[in-house]
Amino acid sequence: MPSLHRLAGLGALAAVAAMSVGACASSSSSSSALAGLSADQIVQKSVADLKAASSVRITGQVVSSGQNIAVDLTDIAAQGCQGTIGLAASATSTSKAVSGTADIVEVDSVVYMKLSESFFKSAGLPASEFSDVSGKYIKLASSSDLASFAQLCNPSTLSTAFSKQDTGFVSAGTATINGQTALAFKQPKNPSNGTVYVSQTATPQIVRIAGPTGQGSVDFTDYNAHATITAPPASDVIDGGKFGL
Repeated sequence: MPSLHRLAGLGALAAVAAMSVGACASSSSSSSALAGLSADQIVQKSVADLKAASSVRITGQVVSSGQNIAVDLTDIAAQGCQGTIGLAASATSTSKAVSGTADIVEVDSVVYMKLSESFFKSAGLPASEFSDVSGKYIKLASSSDLASFAQLCNPSTLSTAFSKQDTGFVSAGTATINGQTALAFKQPKNPSNGTVYVSQTATPQIVRIAGPTGQGSVDFTDYNAHATITAPPASDVIDGGKFGL
């Protein structure tokens, strides 16, 4: 389904990674802990800290292939993720309203999604088939475009995407992100990558990735918080193969 390819999580991952690199810490070290490090070294340390995180929460809204995608996911290393994906009405709209939502669970390398009717329609699926999946989690084939949203479910996968563009940074001052002072970094040679905000701590972690105007932003919080994921009960699961998913 071409319309689903446009909404694939891999596209969302690319949009997040293309904004820059980022994360958030709770330690109380001062900026002196980072003294003597270059902008690239600080960003690279934050990418390494993301890779090492046992869990992280990702929230925000990005634009991917002309579609506004809202995310609220808790990623747990070696387990998967759980949260929601939302589709906004239009990438050109100034409204942050979400036109469709989907609950997503990835556990044991299997992806399940429970779609609202508006998300179902926005994904280009036949409206006549929604009643068959209403209130159910769809078990998705690994090749499904919808399953590609799970690319956002692994801190290691995200850090790998970020590490491909973690050089060429310069300092862009400081900002307060979620009540915490953060260092801002930009890539002058790649202005479309936006700004990455890194915690001013001994273990620098990315607190926010902000894209250019109109491209949204994503926050990284709750690093290493205790969290668990369980698969939905079998009675609430339907095979996505019946719908080509």
